[in-house]
Amino acid sequence: MKDFNELQDLWKQQKQNPLPDVSQIITKAKKEQRSFANKIFTQLGILLVTLLALGWIVSAITFKMTTTYIGIALIFTCVFGFTVIRLYQALSLKQIDVTAAPSETLIKLEKFYKFQQLVGTKIMAAYFLLMNLAFGFYFIEIMAPMSALLKIIILSVYVGWMLFAYFYLGKKQKAREYARTQQIIDSIKEMERNYEE
Repeated sequence: MKDFNELQDLWKQQKQNPLPDVSQIITKAKKEQRSFANKIFTQLGILLVTLLALGWIVSAITFKMTTTYIGIALIFTCVFGFTVIRLYQALSLKQIDVTAAPSETLIKLEKFYKFQQLVGTKIMAAYFLLMNLAFGFYFIEIMAPMSALLKIIILSVYVGWMLFAYFYLGKKQKAREYARTQQIIDSIKEMERNYEE
């Protein structure tokens, strides 16, 4: 009997791990979701300003070469296409109800995450290549009157910036976006683990 009493005392002394408060988990997930969606909407604003600027450039400046117009049209197409993709992402993220059943929410979040990975890999690579091709067309006329040294300097800076932006800044941006989505998924999984049986 003494062993049983010691075991019972030991059991009583152990701290019970309280289940996390579901409202805190939901609040955390909603905050991440809202923050991420707002960031995407900010990017959409910048992309729309870019489209307007391109429209202004085409209407204000008369170019002599067709390649310049091809370059601007490609830039416009890339920016417009990426704007549509980001708008789809933002609306998809906003439509996910983190207060719904965790299993249902997880399915939607994981679908969003897969699309996010597609955008971050294949679509971004295509965007990068097409934009640089477009700038190549654009630069033909713009750089024609420049000296060889100035062309080399400008192209070196351009190529250096593009490589830095794609391979360093782009990877950091992707990692942050993936982490945000993963954080929302982890919050919902925690809620599902603790409250659904």
